[in-house]
Amino acid sequence: MATFTLLAGMTVQTTASAADAPEQLTAPSASDVVSSALNKERLGRSGLRSAGPGEEDCKKAGEQAARTVGTSRPFSCLTLLSPAEGKAALLKSKDAGPEGSSEAAMAAVGLPVNECTGDEDGSWYATRTMQCQIYPDVQYTYRDGDGKVLGTALFATAQQLDLSTSSLSWTETDQITMLSSTGTLPSNLGVSWTTNCSATCTPKITKPWALASIRVGQNLKTTYTLTDQSSAVYDYIDLDYELAIGAPDAIALLPPIKWGGAEVRCDNKISLPNNGGCVVPWYTPTLRLPRSQYGSSADMIEWAQHNLSGHWGLRGTGQPLRRLKGDSQQAGNRNIICGTTKFTKDPNVQDDSCDEFPFAGTYESGALNGVTHGNDCAQVTAVRAGSTGDLALDWPTVTTVGSVTGTEKCVRGHIPRSLNTDLGGTYGGFVVSMRLADNDPFWLSITF
Repeated sequence: MATFTLLAGMTVQTTASAADAPEQLTAPSASDVVSSALNKERLGRSGLRSAGPGEEDCKKAGEQAARTVGTSRPFSCLTLLSPAEGKAALLKSKDAGPEGSSEAAMAAVGLPVNECTGDEDGSWYATRTMQCQIYPDVQYTYRDGDGKVLGTALFATAQQLDLSTSSLSWTETDQITMLSSTGTLPSNLGVSWTTNCSATCTPKITKPWALASIRVGQNLKTTYTLTDQSSAVYDYIDLDYELAIGAPDAIALLPPIKWGGAEVRCDNKISLPNNGGCVVPWYTPTLRLPRSQYGSSADMIEWAQHNLSGHWGLRGTGQPLRRLKGDSQQAGNRNIICGTTKFTKDPNVQDDSCDEFPFAGTYESGALNGVTHGNDCAQVTAVRAGSTGDLALDWPTVTTVGSVTGTEKCVRGHIPRSLNTDLGGTYGGFVVSMRLADNDPFWLSITF
């Protein structure tokens, strides 16, 4: 049994459950390094709102309210439809009759627009610095005191969080659009929306609308700023939402719709030494390394991803790599694989250097997974293809040295130094641009 407060101030018992609570997020697959609408990634089904209470719950609550309170006042319910039910309701409102008829008010209008346009399925999508959602299936039902349906309305909600890797503040833009209606609705129909921001976030509560008037075809939209009050740890901030639609003269029989799923992680000088910032923590970014820039160093990585059983960072086959933050541990890993007493330069490779993969700055480094000497890695060497002065063109590929079983826990290569160090510097820049914390996952893709 759930207890809730009606908009008119009465309290009633009902078996109707509240709409969905925040669920455990499933990690999405990776996308590009640069955040854009074209590479956003979708949560699993746990990112969807559940169906919540339905019309049968509304009827039962109305019957109980009449018995308990003895009122003949009209009442209303706010429910969540499935995507299929939402589409059917929208089509019904379009086909019910011409504008102004007794069966239909106005045809549906356009959905609210944000970075999730084109993916209006109620699921959360994200890049590293953006999270969005469009849910087109919120239904309001208005009944008289005897339970007869007087009118219905279909709404769509939209949200977008825009973060910065160099700021502890971010913006959220919320929207709600009344798409269509049938029959007769209260003349003073209003929207109430509450955003609850957890942990170290301020303000804790934001109310974009409190019974704000809305009509068919109208879009309510507001943008507000939230800020993390930085602490000495990573701050994982959950955002939860509550939506109510009703009128003062109609008893609201079901609780407001509630949902979660938005998450922000902020830190002040922990991920990076010089600034604070925020990201979407469940989004796994991809480090893209073009062959045209890194030549044989990139080819060595791609060879290892496809020929060694670890498949490190190869999306769809292997597991993500994970950043290792500790400088001393990184140095120790590199010494085990590429120490001066463990690697002999090849005079046939221009400005030869010891290159290793997985990187010393990841938890997948061979040195952290049982390798005690670089000789135990698969061995490759760069192959010269020309003398243009462009190292990536002149040394574009690698070839194996000695036998390879495919079960080696790392690869070690003779690679021209500039290709090696430039690629390592790009990984360092990627850590900064994606604000990777210790143990944060990332994918790695070799491009052309």
